[in-house]
Amino acid sequence: MTLRLSPEMLAAAYEFLRTSQPFKGWKLPEADAVQFTVNAHKYWFGSHQGGPTCHITISEATVGHTATLVRVMSHEMIHTYQYLNDLESARTHHNADFRRRAALVCREHGFDEKAF
Repeated sequence: MTLRLSPEMLAAAYEFLRTSQPFKGWKLPEADAVQFTVNAHKYWFGSHQGGPTCHITISEATVGHTATLVRVMSHEMIHTYQYLNDLESARTHHNADFRRRAALVCREHGFDEKAF
């Protein structure tokens, strides 16, 4: 059986990660200031800013286990940080800053960098 995602579950995963290193030092907005959406596509759209709030969308077609949710949310939280701090552009989606932050996250949380 696969995990049935909901916006509330995404928010809970986000808040859990936000209180852990290295995210704790990044001053990411609380979950109440982020819009969480679950979609049915074969991919996740990721994070983006839409007006006054950040928006994180994750696909239920590609995330079916808790471990995957936490890994994918971690990935999207790096993008959220980059958007909020103007460190990412459409051309440099996984730029050097992203890769450096991903290495920190993977080391702290035990993710495989190659799968991140």
